[in-house]
Amino acid sequence: MVIINKITTYIKKHKIKFALLFILSLVYWWWLPPQLFTNSCSTILLDENNELLAAQIADDEQWRFPQSDSVPEKFKKCIIAFEDEYFEYHPGFNPVSIAKSIKRNFSAGKVKSGGSTITMQIARMMRHNQSRNYYQKLVEILLAVRIELSYKKSSILNIYCSNAPFGSNVVGLSAAAWRYYGRGPEKLSWAESALLAVLPNSPSLIYPGKNHDALIKKRNRLLKKMADKNIIDQSTYKLSIEEPLPLKPFPIPQLASHLLGRCIAEQGSSKIFYSTINKSLQLQVNELVNKRVQNLSANQINNACAIVSETETGKVLAYIGNSSSLKNEHQNYVDIINSPRSTGSILKPFLYAFMLSENKLLPATLLEDVPTQIGSYGPKNFNLTYDGLVPANKAIARSLNVPAVKMLQEYSTAKFHTRLKQLGFKTFTKPTTHYGLSLILGGGEATLWDVAAAYSSMGRALINYSNTRNKYAADSYRSLVYLRSELINNRNATQNSDLLSASSIWYTFNAMTELLRPQDYVGWMQFLSKNRIAWKTGTSFGFRDAWAVGLNSKYTVSVWVGNADGEGRPELTGTAAAAPLLFSIFNVLPNKTWFNKPTSDVEKINVCKQSGYKASDVCKDVEVKYFQKGCNKTKQCPYHKLIHLDETEQYRVTSNCYSVDKMKHVAWFVVSPTQEYFFKQHSLFYKPLPEYLPGCASDMSLHQMDIIYPRENFKIYVPIDQSGQRSNCIFKAAHKKNNATIYWHLDGKYIGSTQKFHQLSVLPDKGLHALELTDDAGESVKCNFEVIDKN
Repeated sequence: MVIINKITTYIKKHKIKFALLFILSLVYWWWLPPQLFTNSCSTILLDENNELLAAQIADDEQWRFPQSDSVPEKFKKCIIAFEDEYFEYHPGFNPVSIAKSIKRNFSAGKVKSGGSTITMQIARMMRHNQSRNYYQKLVEILLAVRIELSYKKSSILNIYCSNAPFGSNVVGLSAAAWRYYGRGPEKLSWAESALLAVLPNSPSLIYPGKNHDALIKKRNRLLKKMADKNIIDQSTYKLSIEEPLPLKPFPIPQLASHLLGRCIAEQGSSKIFYSTINKSLQLQVNELVNKRVQNLSANQINNACAIVSETETGKVLAYIGNSSSLKNEHQNYVDIINSPRSTGSILKPFLYAFMLSENKLLPATLLEDVPTQIGSYGPKNFNLTYDGLVPANKAIARSLNVPAVKMLQEYSTAKFHTRLKQLGFKTFTKPTTHYGLSLILGGGEATLWDVAAAYSSMGRALINYSNTRNKYAADSYRSLVYLRSELINNRNATQNSDLLSASSIWYTFNAMTELLRPQDYVGWMQFLSKNRIAWKTGTSFGFRDAWAVGLNSKYTVSVWVGNADGEGRPELTGTAAAAPLLFSIFNVLPNKTWFNKPTSDVEKINVCKQSGYKASDVCKDVEVKYFQKGCNKTKQCPYHKLIHLDETEQYRVTSNCYSVDKMKHVAWFVVSPTQEYFFKQHSLFYKPLPEYLPGCASDMSLHQMDIIYPRENFKIYVPIDQSGQRSNCIFKAAHKKNNATIYWHLDGKYIGSTQKFHQLSVLPDKGLHALELTDDAGESVKCNFEVIDKN
C-alpha cells in the first residue's frame, strides 16, 4: 500500500511528463496504419486446385500478386537464413547486427550495410525506400518494433514475401515464382527457393537474365550456408548447385483471360478469384476451340467460344470466352460467352418442354407443316421443304421452323416470353410485341451463358427430382457458377422449383437425342456408341451465329461459332460449324450414364398411333403409353373420322344415294388438301380418301381442294432478271380427287385450268391480288396476296 501511494504521489508530481508520455505512446501506437501496403495488386484467377489460370498486371504495371495466406517452408528457411537468422527471436531489430553494421560503415567511410531485419525492411518498403541514413534507420527500428507488437512472426514474414521486390517489375514471392519458374512457390526446389531468396537484397542489379554469374554465386553461397547449418543435407546441396538459372522470365499464364476479365468487371480488381475451372480440361477445350476455328478460317469464320459445366451443380469446368489468334485481329479479346447473339432455333426445346408440362400436347402429337403466313410473318423451314404433318418430337429433332411457330402461336408468345425469363434469360428485356412469333426462330438475342444455364437447369431439375424422392428442388433453376464461393452460397437460385415437370424434361431430352449428327464430324458414330446426349443446334438469320448445346447427367457443353463482328458466312450453321466442336469436346469427357426416367411423374394414356394425340373413340390403331402426368387432359385426335363406304369399301357414299344397311362405317385418317399434298410424299401409312360412288353428292364439309402457294396474305417478291424482265411465279394447288379439273381466276379474270398436277405459271403485277380456284364439282377456295417487286 505504501508503494502504491509513493507511485501515485510521483505521478502527480510529474503529471505533465506522464501526460506527454501517454500522448507519445498513443501517437506511437496509432503511427502504424491499419493497412501496411496500399499499392494496387495484380488480379489473379485460380482453378479448382489453386493452380494459376490467368492474371492481370496491377495498375502501376507491376506483377504484384495479392498477399497469400502462408509462405512455403523451403522459401521460409532460405529467406531467414539469408536475410535475418534471428528473425524468430528479435523484437523487430537486431542490436548486434546494427552494431556490426555501424562499425563496418565507419571503417569503410560510407554506408556498406544496414543490419536491417526482415521487419525493418518491411518498414522501409512501407515508406517507399527512403534514403539510407541513421535517422531513417532509427525510424525503421521504431516502426519495426511497432509492427512486431501488432503482428505474429508468421504474418510479418508473409507480408514481407508478398511485397519484397524481385527484380524488373516483379513484386512478391508468388509473382516471382511464376515469372521466373512458371509455377507456384510451393512447387519450387531448394535451389529455386534459394535463388528467389537472394533477389530482394539487390533486385535492380541481379535477377534472372541479368548478371548471371554474380547471381549463381550468390545463390550457391546461400545453399552452402544452409548445408553448413544442416538446414539441407549434403546430397541436396550438391544437386542444388548444379541446377541452372532461368535465362528469361516466363509469361504469366493466360489460360482463362476472358473469365478473369469477367471477374474483374463483376467484382473488381486486385483480388484472388478462386474459380471452379478444371485446368486440364480448360487446356483441352481451348485447344479444340482453336483447332475448330483453324478448320473454319478458310471460310472466314474466325471466332468460337465454349462452356463446359457440371449438370447437377452448375459448376463451370471450362470457360473459353473466345478463340485466340496471334495478333487478336478478329476481336479475340471479346468475351462472346457474355455477348447477346441471335438465338436461331436454340430455344425450340424449351417451348416443347413447356407445352408438354402444361399438357398442350403429347410427345409425338402431329403438328402442321405447310407453307404458312401469319399476318405479315411467313416462316419457312431451313431446307424450304414441308412434311404436311410431322410428329412434335421429330419436329424438334429436325429443327423444323413452321411447326415451331405454330406451337408458339398456340402456346402464346407472351407466356413463352415470361417463361424464358423464369428460366434465367436476362436479355429478353423488350416487350413481347417487339419479338412476336419470330422469338422462337431467333427474333431475340441471348448469351451463351444464359443458354447453357437454362439447359443445365433442366437437367438439374430432372436429377434433383430423382435424388429428392420425386420432389422438385428449389435450387434447380439457377445460373451457372464459376467461383467456389458462389457454389457454396448458391446465390443465384430461383424459386421456380416446378417450372417444368420432370417427365416433360425427360421427353424433351429424348427428342433431342434423335438429331442427326453432323456429317463432317467423322468421330460421331464412335461417340454415339459411348455416350448418349441430348443436343440441339441453332442458326441465326443470315448465317451469323451457329449454336450447339448438349448434355447428359454429368456434363452440359455449350458452344457458339461465328464472327465477333457479326459477319455472316455460307455454311455457318449449327450443324455444320458448331456441332462438330460440341462432339469433340464430349469426346474428351469421361463416359457418363443417361438420366433416370421419372417413373412417378407419368400416367397411362391411350394414344392414337397415327396422330400421336390422345385416342378418340374412332381411332382404330390405339396403343397404351406412359406420358407426362396430366396427359389425359390433352386434346383428342382430330384426324380420325368415320366415313361411309359401299360394300366393296372402294367408294364413299351417303344416305341419299346408298342404303344405310349396306354401308361400311370405317375410321379414316382425314387431313386437309394442303396437308395431304405434302404428307403423302413422306408417310407410308397414309391412304387418300376414296372417291364418291358415281351419282353420290360429295360431303361439302370435307374440303377437297386447297391453295398451296400463295397462301392467304402472302407477300410475293417478283425478281427482275438480268435482261430487266420480271420473272414468272409458279402457283400451286392440291385436290383430293386425282382426275379433278381446277379453274384458276386472278382478280376475277380466268387465267387457265389444270388437271392432275395443279401448277400454273403466272406473272402478276405489283400490288394486291385475289386468287380464286373452282373445281369441276363447284367447290371454290380463295386467297389474297400482295406482289412486291424486288430488284
